[in-house]
Amino acid sequence: MKYDITFHPSWWHKYAGVDFTQNFFDDPEYRMDCDVRMRRTLYEMFGEYGIGEKDPQKRPLMGTDLLAAGYLYSELFGCDIIYEPDNSPQVVCRNLTEDDIDDVQVPDLEKSEVWSRTQKQIDYLKEKYGRVETYINLQGIQNIAMDLMGQDVLMSYYMAPEEVDRLLQKITDLSIEVGKRFYALSDDISGGVTAIIRQTAPKVYLTSNCSVEMVSNSIYEEFLLKYDNQLADAFPHFGIHHCGKSMEHVAEGYARVRNLEFVEVGAFSDIRRVRELLPGIFFNARYSPVRLMNDSPSEVEEEVLALAENGQENGGLISVSCVGIDSNMPTENICSFLEACRKISGKYSV
Repeated sequence: MKYDITFHPSWWHKYAGVDFTQNFFDDPEYRMDCDVRMRRTLYEMFGEYGIGEKDPQKRPLMGTDLLAAGYLYSELFGCDIIYEPDNSPQVVCRNLTEDDIDDVQVPDLEKSEVWSRTQKQIDYLKEKYGRVETYINLQGIQNIAMDLMGQDVLMSYYMAPEEVDRLLQKITDLSIEVGKRFYALSDDISGGVTAIIRQTAPKVYLTSNCSVEMVSNSIYEEFLLKYDNQLADAFPHFGIHHCGKSMEHVAEGYARVRNLEFVEVGAFSDIRRVRELLPGIFFNARYSPVRLMNDSPSEVEEEVLALAENGQENGGLISVSCVGIDSNMPTENICSFLEACRKISGKYSV
């Protein structure tokens, strides 16, 4: 069984001295220097568990697989971004109304100032290093729609279904275009959504369905399923990140997604029920950092074992990760999680 941890920027800021200002995301050399420092910090603190690297070398990377930070697609659609030293980029919602939807255009990447900054970095890395590793968060269709409309998009399913449908199509069109550009650089592009996928299903295109937790299965199947299927048709190795607490409530809809190979099952989901509905799919079971903060080592081990046992299929198709660990988490608690995973990992194969 593979396992991993992902930290909140506040942890990196405290323990590795990294500032997540705009320089981190727009200056390749600064980001690569930080990346080396981050991987070395992981090794110094958790190397005995196979985490981090003793002597990390520079990687020509766009984005990062050491952080979950989705913003680029929303910025391409006109959202402002706020950068802070100890936080992920914060997307400022455009607060569009239903009447504004038809004015929204799919960005022309050749004319986009936002994409021009991205392309400049790509060109620099290709010229200097001969390749690009791209770990920019791929976001997700409804997630981006909520960055544009806020929670009003949820009401629009009932009040303006045709208009919101057109918006979701525009978002999907952009997502496919950008995704194809990333795949032209590398066949491993989803690490910015969840790092564990690089160990388990690296070729998968992983869409972020964080906000799908907020809708019913019927809404998912009526409005969102077709766009996940468009992504799945464009990227035949397909996966879904669902970090919400009740993935089981939309798992019937997810079972209708074509080419589905990988799902990330949010902490507190009924993973046994999700497994019943999604046989043959690789699961990454998310362990809650809130539990990690409060539970004893024996409780952590018991909970990790339950995730592995209930999520596995025929002794495999399972990994476990804890994501969003912030600077308030005691180091000994993190070690408790990693120790539990190490003890259990021998029982289950990838």
